[in-house]
Amino acid sequence: MISTRHRLKVSSFRNGANFAACIPSFLATVLLLSTPVLSLALSPQEVFSTSAGSVAALEVLDSDGKRMGVYSATQIDVRRFVSVCDVLDTAHAYRLSVNSAVFDGQIAARDRERNLCIIEVEGGGSRVIPIQKETPPVGSRVYVVSNALGLGVGISEGVISAIRHFPAGDYIQFTAPISPGSEGGALVDDQGRLLGVVDYRRRDGQNVNFAPFAKWVEEVDKRSAENAEQLKQYDAAAELLKQRKWTDLVTLSSEWLRRQPDNVDALQFSITAAKELKNGEAALSGWRELRRIKPTEPDVGIGLGEALLASGRVQEALELGKQLVAEHREFAKARWLLARAYHLTGSYKDAEASYVEAIAMDPWLIAAYPGLASLAQARGDSTTAVSIWSRLSGLFPGVLGPRVGLVEAYLAAGKAVHAYSVLDKLPAKDKDAAVAWYLRGEVLMRLECPDAAVQAYRKSLERHLDRPALAWAGIGFAMAEMKRHPEAVAAFESAIKAEPDNDDWRYQLAVNLKDGGRPGEALAITASLIAKAPQTTHYWRQHGFVLSVLGRPLEAIPAMERSLQMESRQPKLWGALIETNQSAGRHKEASDAYQKLRAIDAKAAEEMYYTHILPYENMAP
Repeated sequence: MISTRHRLKVSSFRNGANFAACIPSFLATVLLLSTPVLSLALSPQEVFSTSAGSVAALEVLDSDGKRMGVYSATQIDVRRFVSVCDVLDTAHAYRLSVNSAVFDGQIAARDRERNLCIIEVEGGGSRVIPIQKETPPVGSRVYVVSNALGLGVGISEGVISAIRHFPAGDYIQFTAPISPGSEGGALVDDQGRLLGVVDYRRRDGQNVNFAPFAKWVEEVDKRSAENAEQLKQYDAAAELLKQRKWTDLVTLSSEWLRRQPDNVDALQFSITAAKELKNGEAALSGWRELRRIKPTEPDVGIGLGEALLASGRVQEALELGKQLVAEHREFAKARWLLARAYHLTGSYKDAEASYVEAIAMDPWLIAAYPGLASLAQARGDSTTAVSIWSRLSGLFPGVLGPRVGLVEAYLAAGKAVHAYSVLDKLPAKDKDAAVAWYLRGEVLMRLECPDAAVQAYRKSLERHLDRPALAWAGIGFAMAEMKRHPEAVAAFESAIKAEPDNDDWRYQLAVNLKDGGRPGEALAITASLIAKAPQTTHYWRQHGFVLSVLGRPLEAIPAMERSLQMESRQPKLWGALIETNQSAGRHKEASDAYQKLRAIDAKAAEEMYYTHILPYENMAP
């Protein structure tokens, strides 16, 4: 039988009470020292306070010192920061701002496969972020500290969703929201330790974001040294790209591909050069090769899709878009590609649904908004188009593109005064831009100031408008408005020289040659346009007008009738047909045309009756 004293001891062991008192004091000390101490998670405020001083705003500058983009960089040593390589590749200089200090940086080492680059600065700070080398458990709380949208360093919160495998290695998938500018920022745990470096290019959907492991940072120098020859080749190509020496870049990338047929960098450089040289087929071929090498990379699929659209292979792009959506259901760009293909095939309802889905997945997929605005304008919904561009202008006050869209939306809505107001309020840096002067020309034309419009168009040309043909055409329309047809002819000839394959300019040239007293030259153009596109209504209409001016009514009449067969609601053309029939002595035919005009436009018919029917009534058989 156990004594009371022993029973008390057994009970104490079972309950865990006074355990240290029941063993030798030295053993109790050992047990206490060996027990792991659990770290308490920091609050989001504490994480930000701990980490924000280690994240810099990274400005990427061109050869003129102008800012090309704003991103993030994370400090890993007193003079070293890490960021992602793809935003640095074509820049000439780098500027980092951290803790109110500004530093010039230079690339010290690159691991392009993992998209990690080391930037060294003179000086630097002491707020180096500690690196967590252990793989974090799925479900762990994480934070992104970054310069999102270039607004300054901030914080967002989420969890680790998974560890995903990519060809370069495993990546951390996380849900903390990121935005453009976050790339190069810090993915930290609840102790403020660096887990990964944010890579914005790897995004498969809303809150499906990726970061390469922070422990890879320590391998960048070694991997950079091991790939020195490859990087040298890359740098040579990048320098040609910066200098815009496209033919030389084609030569270099072709030789590179001869030695390494599946080299991704060489293919990408060859694609860029082909696009700049307007060699669409070569660019498309390059994308097909890249897709073969990297069939699961969604961005490669998007590049191929865009090349297909650019080459007019819309149906193939549509099928590719459907495939990408099926393979990457949360990838916003896949739905954007699908939307564009639907848009071009005239499936506007499907296009709008896909645009909306793309934006819902990634509200910062800015390229999707113009398509949505275009659909709104096409259906006459100028209010929605203006609303979309107004919103984007507010979100990106320092970016010219959204304001260009807003001006165009106001013009489409017939609100030239509103469009002028937008241009008048442009930031100083944008007021003298080529596109701003071109749009002033467009607005001034709508405000019935053609002479001032010509001056604006010429200023856009002086500033090297991306599509000079548009400015030359604008000058042509303005000159035609002022009945200065020889100058209009010269302007449209310049537009054709700038864009030889654009038949719109050739058509306008024919119009002004006819109106300027040179109908014989106009006839050759209208005949060639009809031979090229015989189903185009206005080509036949203008051909008929030219023949009529040349005094060849019996040839003009069939051309006019052909145009009216395609599109009957052309009151001006019915009037011309009536007049031409009368001049050819075909009074009954003129009367028949008049009756058809009455059914279409009673007011126009009444005007024609008094000028070209009543005087001939006694002549009708």
